[in-house]
Amino acid sequence: MSTKLPDISKEVEKMIFDRLETFNKGKTSDKGRYYILVPNTKTLYYTLWFYNPSAVHHPSVYLSNLDLNAINSVNKALRIISNTYYPLYITDNTSTISNNGDDIITFGKYRGHHLHEIYSIDPRYVCWIADKYEAQGKNEQRFKEIATTYKQIYLDLYTNRKYKKPTSQYIGTPNERLSNLKLIITKVRLEDDPYKTKIIEGCAYFYVDQLITAADVAGNLFLFAIKAKNHSLESRVLSSYAHAYKAGDKLSISSAKVIKHIESHNIKYTKLGYIRF
Repeated sequence: MSTKLPDISKEVEKMIFDRLETFNKGKTSDKGRYYILVPNTKTLYYTLWFYNPSAVHHPSVYLSNLDLNAINSVNKALRIISNTYYPLYITDNTSTISNNGDDIITFGKYRGHHLHEIYSIDPRYVCWIADKYEAQGKNEQRFKEIATTYKQIYLDLYTNRKYKKPTSQYIGTPNERLSNLKLIITKVRLEDDPYKTKIIEGCAYFYVDQLITAADVAGNLFLFAIKAKNHSLESRVLSSYAHAYKAGDKLSISSAKVIKHIESHNIKYTKLGYIRF
């Protein structure tokens, strides 16, 4: 939670980020992500954007203004992208935003308008540009790249969920041993080990495990636990000797055994055990 929301209490800020963490569970951003940009020197509004990591010239495209209020903005953004398999974040980083007119249409019935304006009223026309427009020079290539990103957003938001295939697929088969896994942690949850927690002479000793959700480069999701080796004196607080993993950390697993396959909310997970780093 490095981004600070302006004019908001820490309690409300935590509530907002906790809600986004729940929404993002099981989602990966390797193929794209939505983000709410906090008010800045250019606008008083919170605004909604999409980041396309495969884009060369314009990785971020604008979707809409949200609200002046952080809570209302998050609520509105979640309604807009309720059908997505991509995560939603909040940021104050404007480094990927470009405003050099590459998305202005120079032909047809929408000549002189920006692609984000047309997407809001006629998204199928923007999809047609993404499919049929033949770019000649560099400027036209940038224009088509933006249209292609808008098409990606349209397919994500307006394809019925029963026809959408989640990115994550099962890896391996139960009892199979996998090797050389390169993963990025998407979520960490702390949980007391009930079998090891004990009370000695009136003092509680907790062994706090880190339950990890991680993804590979293809978006396949894995679940596994980093078991506590040392005790803590507080529930769900890591020992001072433990390494605290966090979302975004990269892991190299030399070998692991597939324990079982799990499906939750139409998302597939591969549960790992007997892990060696």
